[in-house]
Amino acid sequence: MARLIIPKANAQERAMFERLGIRLVEDMRVEDFEKMVCDYLTNHNVLNLATCRDNEPRCTTLEYFNNGLIVYIFSEGGGKILNIKQNPSVAYTINDPYYPEKDFFSAVGLQVWGRAAIFKRFDDPTRAEEIGKYFRGKEALQKQGLAEMAEKVNYNIITIEPFRIRFLDIRRGFRNILWQKED
Repeated sequence: MARLIIPKANAQERAMFERLGIRLVEDMRVEDFEKMVCDYLTNHNVLNLATCRDNEPRCTTLEYFNNGLIVYIFSEGGGKILNIKQNPSVAYTINDPYYPEKDFFSAVGLQVWGRAAIFKRFDDPTRAEEIGKYFRGKEALQKQGLAEMAEKVNYNIITIEPFRIRFLDIRRGFRNILWQKED
């Protein structure tokens, strides 16, 4: 179960946005927001993952894929894995290119807070195979002659389940609408 928190614009803000041809979203069903976010996730493939260990933050740009709101990352290892093992609280962003000189209100992106879990592919092959069904890079691996090699790698699989999502797309009226998972 989740709820949406939609910022309320005051009359002055609403009038300013309307002069610019922007009608702010004032009401939305949770299901519609989730579908919109799923579509955004599916139409992108790179995120910036923030992790933290011993009060030392780290941000890593990674390819991802998703099943609904759940995001998956295949990783060889590195600092992000150590960080997640110590602190599974993570955040990530995904955004479109932004050109304020063309349109100041054209910024579009997601900011997501979640809990990460990690397992090695060969430690749970059934689960890895199930998650692998959503991987969008299979064809690219085959075309580049890398599919056979990839099958031999015991990579880490990171799963991120969100508990908070903020979406921004002012041109479409989404001004930092917040999705919050309820316990």
